[in-house]
Amino acid sequence: MFCIASFLVLSILGIFSASNRQLAREALDCVLRRVTFRPCNTGFDQKMKAKLVGGVLTRSQTAASFINKNFEIIAWIFIVMLAVSSFFAIRGVYFYYVYGSCNGLNQTGFCAFDPRGENNAVSAIPLQCEEEPPTAADLTLEGVDLSLFPQLNQDSEDKVVFIGCYACDFSRKAYPVIMKLVERFPVNFIFAHFPVKEKSDYTSLVGECVYQQDPQVLWELNPILFETEKENLENLQFFENTVSDFGLDLEEFKTCLTDPQTETRVQDQISNITKTGIFGTPTVFINGEALVGPKPFRVYAINLAGLLYWLR
Repeated sequence: MFCIASFLVLSILGIFSASNRQLAREALDCVLRRVTFRPCNTGFDQKMKAKLVGGVLTRSQTAASFINKNFEIIAWIFIVMLAVSSFFAIRGVYFYYVYGSCNGLNQTGFCAFDPRGENNAVSAIPLQCEEEPPTAADLTLEGVDLSLFPQLNQDSEDKVVFIGCYACDFSRKAYPVIMKLVERFPVNFIFAHFPVKEKSDYTSLVGECVYQQDPQVLWELNPILFETEKENLENLQFFENTVSDFGLDLEEFKTCLTDPQTETRVQDQISNITKTGIFGTPTVFINGEALVGPKPFRVYAINLAGLLYWLR
């Protein structure tokens, strides 16, 4: 067992050191002989044992004696530890590639590939004092009336629901990635604006009024609202100028903004969004599976089309 562990370790160290490459070759020869039930003819295991015991002997005779007597058991312990750590390392890489987190879908534990946790970051929704913090496991589209929201490709069997806020930095990062997904795959795309930032509720009215006047314009307006300076999202003149640039009826737009029915429709939308159990934006549902935070494109594509499609 010791020669197997040594071969794995020395193969890595051999990338940086010629002397370790020679030891790795000896370890490989030892491995090949051990797996065919033959003793190592290089004496590699005894050579390495002597080096380890000799190094420990200069510090502790007792420890050196213990290692010498239990060398094979210690080698087994190390090979098991190496196998376990390798399993978790490989699993972490796989999870990161598929889910954007080393720990699995929507898990927020530390990940070496995303140390700041940006792939799972959200603009949190304020909770009442008596409420318990929700989790990703609580997210669902059950009971949500998706017909209330702007949609593309309604006849598609695949469904992608994007819940985000124009003023949320993480939604701003995720939206163009999701639109790239929608452009590549003919999915039924549903956009739901959920205002989580101060003064961002007004933009829900703007989006609703634009969609009511010309649904197609909303999909052209959305990238502008997600990219513009946040100060513009509080500026009525900015909205009026933008609406005029798209050729919409400005007076009809103004009337819509103050119409109580518009406020009612927006509140119905927000009420339905809260039924999902959402606790932050962006939240994306792909065929009912929730993904929280701004994931890389590959994560959305894999969860929509499958890993094999993405790798081909």
